[in-house]
Amino acid sequence: MKICKDCFFDEELRSEINANAVIDDICDVCGKQSKVMDFSEFYGFFTTLLELYSPTVNSSKTIVDIIQDEWHFFKDKDVAMVLLADVIQANNLGYSIADFVDYTDDICIRVAVWDRLKTSVKEKSRFFTNMDEFAQYNYLTAGKSLHVGQKLYRSRITPVGQKKIKCDKMGCPPKELATAGRANPIGIPYLYLSDSAKTTYFEVRAVYLDKLSVGTFRIERELELVDFIYDVNLFLAYNDDTTSLKEIVIKKKIIDAISEDLSKPLRRYDSELEYVPTQLICEYCKRIVGADGISFESSLHKGGRNYVLFDDSSAKCIRVDSHEITKIDIDKK
Repeated sequence: MKICKDCFFDEELRSEINANAVIDDICDVCGKQSKVMDFSEFYGFFTTLLELYSPTVNSSKTIVDIIQDEWHFFKDKDVAMVLLADVIQANNLGYSIADFVDYTDDICIRVAVWDRLKTSVKEKSRFFTNMDEFAQYNYLTAGKSLHVGQKLYRSRITPVGQKKIKCDKMGCPPKELATAGRANPIGIPYLYLSDSAKTTYFEVRAVYLDKLSVGTFRIERELELVDFIYDVNLFLAYNDDTTSLKEIVIKKKIIDAISEDLSKPLRRYDSELEYVPTQLICEYCKRIVGADGISFESSLHKGGRNYVLFDDSSAKCIRVDSHEITKIDIDKK
């Protein structure tokens, strides 16, 4: 089957076709006149990936649904259906394009380690929870760096009657006033920062006509963070051949699950018990991994990134600007 780069959304697959397609012909999938190559050249990658799934009665998704929703390889689901059906038929993978599938049982068990750890620390053993099952695979490593002089931001609602909060009041609260958060336990303050001032407006839940004090923080020393935004290209990883596709998929799904819990907004009616698992994982990053902090995606501002620094002296507030919220966008769902 001849395919062209426009059948794909994934940039690495598009680049591979662009570099290796030498025949000018009609694409068998989308019908375009273009440079094409035989799709069988990608059988190795897609067969290895599709072998990570099996039919199950516990899913309502087909292989097309999962591959497109999680990995975004193809231009659309119509293209995905044609090409994945070709791989399945050519390699006798034990299920059809119409079957409901999920990851194989051994992958599901491994990925559920985060759920098991959450249950353990919330319901069984708070201070002596066994981390061995989680720790043995080294899912979390310190690697995302913040450099000296880099700028990050933090906002606070300006109290009525004040023009803006002073620099020395923009950091962590004192220990005796530190409430529990997604990352920090009660009485142990961490410094929460964001990549842009705009991200902080969302994180502080600013509403119309709120006046904010927006602090600019300068990173004072080189910092190594655990990054919970795990961007990995499976096609590149497959060709790199240093770690199996199975292990990469498991790591991605576990990190994404932790990141989702870290990113959840704090709500007034939340029990502090809900924060314990992410507080535990931050303590793990601090004590076992040896990281200076963590970073994760903002769930409130698309594309925004949040940072938690375990030592508030590693960043210094160098200026505070005043900002008033004058416009609120209401997005339709």
